[in-house]
Amino acid sequence: MDLLQKECIASVTLFDVRASEGELMVYEGCIDHILSHCSDEEIFRITGCGDKDELAFYKDELVKLIRMVERPEYLPDKYQKNG
Repeated sequence: MDLLQKECIASVTLFDVRASEGELMVYEGCIDHILSHCSDEEIFRITGCGDKDELAFYKDELVKLIRMVERPEYLPDKYQKNG
């Protein structure tokens, strides 16, 4: 992963990064594991997200990015549009 740019707006730092689909799949898989095995309290302790719904939003955004690959036929079944 490469940092392309970073910008601070108010109290939030925004990062523009370059990441491969493989890296994104690892992050999505880790979030999926946490969602499947952790309570809201554990999720907050591990990630800072308030609950499963908030963390699931980030997971869904990663899946959207992963599905934008140039050759979607090579994606694992779980990322296929009908999967």
